[in-house]
Order: sequence, then structure tokens, then C-alpha cells
Amino acid sequence: MVVISLVAIISAVAYPNFSSWKKEREVRSATEKIAGMISNVATQTQRGNFSYSQFWVLPVPNQSTVFFTKGMKKNNFTSLINSGATPTCRRVQSGHWDSLNDKKINIMGTTFRDYYEVYDPESGIDNIEVATHLSLDSAICFGTNGSYYKAVNGLSKGSNTNINIEGAPTANYIIICTLDNAKAFGNKCPRKLGLERPAYLVKWSRFGNVTKYKWSGSDWNRQ
Repeated sequence: MVVISLVAIISAVAYPNFSSWKKEREVRSATEKIAGMISNVATQTQRGNFSYSQFWVLPVPNQSTVFFTKGMKKNNFTSLINSGATPTCRRVQSGHWDSLNDKKINIMGTTFRDYYEVYDPESGIDNIEVATHLSLDSAICFGTNGSYYKAVNGLSKGSNTNINIEGAPTANYIIICTLDNAKAFGNKCPRKLGLERPAYLVKWSRFGNVTKYKWSGSDWNRQ
């Protein structure tokens, strides 16, 4: 009986620590993937592999947010410009952007194609559950040498409220938190009040330079 009691006590103490560690690992892993997607597609654009590119955030009701990157090669981009159009960072399930592979993904009954990368945190063996501070599908787009940079919907300067990072205000960021934390606030990560650890923030420049930050409970600390 004594041994059983000791095992029960140890388990009761250890489980919360394991659960906390698991959540931290999952949110950190998702943040690394998201930051990598932004950096990768922006780098491909600066190198000239794409003339225009997109990072697209797609909130899914009661599920983890899904993330896409898309690319437009020189011929497609040149045709767009020559037609008199201006790149507008269009968010579409298929078309407009170049078809870079034959892959497709079904989300809530809708098929998405013509993407460079996709990250669905709940797919795969880890089944990570994360959300962002965005309730609308939103995107940022990069052009070579910082040209044609655009942020739309929830990531636009008019919508993405400035927060202070290392003493300077910025609207170029995305917050990643646990899905449970987001569900308590209308399926969005709080920007500050109510934001629980683990939570991370990814900040970028118009050139695609990416920096990651971790929420301490009161401030964002560079990683």
C-alpha cells in the first residue's frame, strides 16, 4: 500500500510537469516551422527563384491554424505586370500563383493547390494544437529587394495592432499560442492580457528577415 501510494504521489507531481514540457515543445516546434516557412519563401524570392511570394495564414474553426507559402515565377509575374495589374497578395485556394507541384490538401471540405509549402500542425504523428492571434485568413507577400511588399487582412498595418518589441513598435508579427488558450478568447491568441505560456512571436521585415521571441508572462524575449 505504501509503494502504491508513493507511485501515485510521484505520478501526480510528474504529470503536470510532463504536460507543461510537452506543450512548450509543441508550440516551440510550430513556431520554428512557421518562422522557417517565412524565411524560406522570402529567401527564394531574394534569390530570384520567385519574383513574388506569399505566406498565408488560414484559421480553421475549432482546429489548429493552417499555414501556406506560395510562389510566382518570373514569366507569370511579368505577364501580370505587363497587363497593367499590380500584385495584390491574392489569397486563393488554387490558381493565380504558380503550380509548383502536384500536391493538394483538403481543409474543411475545400481543396487547396498550387502552394510551395503547407503546414497543418494537427497532421502527422505529433498532432500539435496551436493557434494565432488572427481570426481572418491573412497574408504577407514579398517581392525582390523589398519591392511590392504587402500585408493583407489581419496582418495589414491597419488591422495588426502595433506592439512594442525591444522598445520599438511593429505591426509585422504573428503570435502563436496553444489552441486551448485561443479557444478561451474567441479562437484567437490574446496579444497580452490573458496570453499564457508557452507562447511565441515571429517578427519579420519587408525583406523577409525573421526574428523569434518567447513570451515570459509579461514581455517578449528574443530567442
